[in-house]
Parts: sequence; structure tokens; C-alpha cells
Amino acid sequence: MKIKCEYCDSMFDDTLENCPACGAPNANVRRSTSDQPTTIGGLMAWYDSKGLPGPEVTRFFIGQDYRGPRAFGIYKDENSGKFIVYKNKADGSRAVRYEGTDEAFAVNELHTRLKQEILQQKAHNLNAQNYKSSFSRPSSGRRRKSSSLLAALITLFCMFGIPAALFGIVTLKTLPAAPGYYQYGDSLYYHYDKDIWGYYSDDYNEWRKCIGSPNQELARKKPAKKYFLSEDYKPEYGGIDFYESTLYQDILNNFTVTQGYYNYGGNTYYHLSPQQDAGWYIYDTDTGDWDDVWITDIPADLKHQNTATDFWYTPTWDESTQYSDFEQTEIYQDYKAEQERQAYEAAHDDYDDDDDYSWDSGDSWDSGSTDWDSDW
Repeated sequence: MKIKCEYCDSMFDDTLENCPACGAPNANVRRSTSDQPTTIGGLMAWYDSKGLPGPEVTRFFIGQDYRGPRAFGIYKDENSGKFIVYKNKADGSRAVRYEGTDEAFAVNELHTRLKQEILQQKAHNLNAQNYKSSFSRPSSGRRRKSSSLLAALITLFCMFGIPAALFGIVTLKTLPAAPGYYQYGDSLYYHYDKDIWGYYSDDYNEWRKCIGSPNQELARKKPAKKYFLSEDYKPEYGGIDFYESTLYQDILNNFTVTQGYYNYGGNTYYHLSPQQDAGWYIYDTDTGDWDDVWITDIPADLKHQNTATDFWYTPTWDESTQYSDFEQTEIYQDYKAEQERQAYEAAHDDYDDDDDYSWDSGDSWDSGSTDWDSDW
């Protein structure tokens, strides 16, 4: 993470012992902690104890000066005696995280990043499972779930009597509306799953997302029945098939848009936050600075992943095609510093429960989900 020199105000990595601009000492240099491996050998042993896949899968090369693209690593340079922590980006270029004689500190840097990656990979696997179970297109299987629930309630009645049956009746009354199309008044709605409802807008000729359920009658299965049309789209409903809509694509993309640079309407934009309608900045050619974009001023095409990619996405700055490197701004540095702080605290807060980092051989490690274009 970047910090400001107390003497010359230059920005430099907090891992450096001295400011590279003026040579002033870094009084806040982060040192290694005692609750983690302090040697490269110890880090190797920790890695092996967690049952992690090999480095060709995780892309963490401990004790190796690996020169291929997409890799994290640590090794000791025998010529200089220094320990080097590095990241090789997707294009093969190398960003050096640390270079110095403090082996414990160097090991801590890579160890912290490895633990962060393990947690991210576990979250990636969990999200993939949720997409399969929660974001799959509704089918007749959903109707079978209701039948199974009813059968289970009957069994409960036989086993536990009236109290269980009463509990079952309450449960049935509070079930959410079934997935499918609904006609309520003059409006056409679609219930996708859980809390995701869409309504068809004649003005925009598109499906728009509702904030929660449209109303109390559609919120529960029993009162919503009289407004239910069907699970599948029919032309007489008007509008378009929900599964042909931009909203459906947004759901598949988890309402995110890739971070990076965009060129739209002759303006250069940078998307900082992955959320589709947040974290947008525009370059002001008059002031030579970046300004945040109010939510209502974000171009509609940029707020949806399936359309935003048409507007010249690139994750990194290119001097020949962009006015200014957003990643050199204080906005970006503060954002990355906060991300690193949260990741660092999460890794150390969870360290007491070391089993959190043990790898389940049944899960898959997708190194393609890692941000290989950033410096760390």
C-alpha cells in the first residue's frame, strides 16, 4: 500500500524502509508478526499442511524465481542476499512487492497475500454453487419442491401432531411467490428468485429491477396466486421475454461491471467499484482531473456488463490512448489502501482459526479469477 513521506510528501510503498525520493526513514514500516511463518522453508511447510494444489494451479511459487506470467512468488537472491517478493502480471511484467534483507517481513507479505487468495477462492467456489442453485432458470422442479414440502408437513403431523402441523401451516402462508410472470393492475411483473423482482417498463421497452417485492399481495405465495400467469413467456403478455432482457444479464453478472477504463461519447471513464452503478469517474479535460459521476449521470450503456464491454475496456492505463492514469490518483490509492487494510485485518483476525485456510480437494482453484493486472 502507498503512504506519503512526512518530509517531501512523495508517495511510496509502506514496505520500504526509506523514502526513495528524499531518503527519509519510514517510521511506520510494517514489520512481520510472530503468529505466522518467518522463513521461506516455514512458508513451504505451511503451504503443504493446508493441502493446497501445486504452484502450477495456485500460481504461488515459494522459493522460486519463476519468470512466467501470472504468478506470485518469493525467493532469496544469492548474489545480493536479499529476499524478493514479486508478482508477475498477465502480460509477463513483474511488480516487486518487497526487496530487502528482512526474511520474516518478506515471508509475511506473501503469506498474507496467499491467505487472502485462499479465502477469495473459497468465496469463488461458494458463489459458483449459489449461481447453480439460486440463479438457474426456474423449471418444473420448483413445483416439485412445493409438493415435497407438503409431503414433509404431512409427515411432521404424523410424527409430532398438531403443533408441527400448525407450524407447517404458518410456513406455507409465508412462502414467497412462485417464480414466473404476474399481471397486477396494468403492470407486468416477473419473479425471478428470492427477492429479485422485475417489472416491464413500456417507456424503456425493457425490464427494470424492483426494490424488493412490488407490493404485499405479490410478496407471498397464497395471495399472489390470483395474479400468476405462467412460468414461461407468452406473446400475449406484451413486452419481451424476461430471459431476453438486460436485467437477466445483470443478474447473471451479479449486478457488476468490470473495473477499468471506458471510452464513451468522446469521454474517458474509469470504473473503480465493481458495482454497476457506483464508483464511476470521468476525466475533465479542462481541469486535467478526475471527477466522480453522479448515479443519474452514468451512461445507461456503461451500467450493464453485456453492453459496457463494447466501449473499449482496458484494465490498465495506456499513455497513447488515455489522458491520465487514474491509478496514480489519490482516489485510487485510498481505495486500494482500504482494500489492503481490510484484507490484512481479515487475514490476521482469522489466523487463530487456521483451519479456515485448509483446502478442500473437492473444490476447484480458478487462478483466472485473480486480478493479474494490478501490482499486487
